[in-house]
Amino acid sequence: MPNVVKGSKQERMIVVPHRPRRRALFTAAVLLGVLASALGGWAYGYYKTMLSQETIQADRAELLADLQTVQTENAELKRQIAILDRSSMMDQRATEEVQSTIRTLRERVAQLEEDIVFYRQVVSEETEDTGLVIGQFDISATAQAGRFRYKLVMRQEDADGDTFLLGHVNINIVGQQDNEQVVYSLRDVSSDEDELDIRLRFKFFQNIEGVLELPEGFTPDRIQIAAASMEPVVKTLNQDFSWVVEGE
Repeated sequence: MPNVVKGSKQERMIVVPHRPRRRALFTAAVLLGVLASALGGWAYGYYKTMLSQETIQADRAELLADLQTVQTENAELKRQIAILDRSSMMDQRATEEVQSTIRTLRERVAQLEEDIVFYRQVVSEETEDTGLVIGQFDISATAQAGRFRYKLVMRQEDADGDTFLLGHVNINIVGQQDNEQVVYSLRDVSSDEDELDIRLRFKFFQNIEGVLELPEGFTPDRIQIAAASMEPVVKTLNQDFSWVVEGE
């Protein structure tokens, strides 16, 4: 019986069987659990790491593809800019050349116009008494008030009988209407004429005649005749005739 001190508190002792194999198995189970937990943690970490790397690689591949697309578009834009720059330079040179050509042509036209004026003066002086002339112009009354007969005779002075005179003539009636000066072309007042420029084509002479009807309220003052020939010589005529009616 163990020694005890009298009056001290005594602890109750429990007697357990001694089982060293069971303790070893428990210890091994604990160690295996810790090892399995460690391996599971490492495997999960490795899986997450590999998954993250795959995601990063996919993102990197996508970024590289986007970069290549942007670089391609950038190169295309640079090419288009270069083409536009060259086109702009060519357009500028073409514009300068066109403007230079226009200036040259305008200068040439001005010179030709001066030459035309000079030659017309020379021809007019040489043909003043030859070629196209106004032979006769008459106005006569009819039985109906306001209606008149007209007759214009155009001749070719010094005609040789072989050459046609080609040209045209305009006939206008100038007068007063409602206290204002008004001009009517022969085409406006005569159904016998349907052209403003009456065509001339004859060897010796050509008669232009018909009936005209004056508008109501119109008082004629004079007749304006403007004629021009292109062949056999260039010539222009401008002559006014007073409104004189035969038989009144």
